[in-house]
Amino acid sequence: MNSQQRELRYAASQAFIESLNQLSDRLSQPEPASAEAPHREVDKARSPQITVQDLEDAVADIEQFTQERGA
Repeated sequence: MNSQQRELRYAASQAFIESLNQLSDRLSQPEPASAEAPHREVDKARSPQITVQDLEDAVADIEQFTQERGA
């Protein structure tokens, strides 16, 4: 892998991590009250739980995809 590919890969991973951080920030903020839609209670038992392993698998899939596309 040449230097330019490494730099692009690094930039892509940094952008992905930043996106995850922004998503985490958004999800941790309370929802604004809306007069149009009643507040829905989330059923925690049915809510998917994302693990570190899930994220690592997603990153590996993204890396594989970008490698295949660049080949």
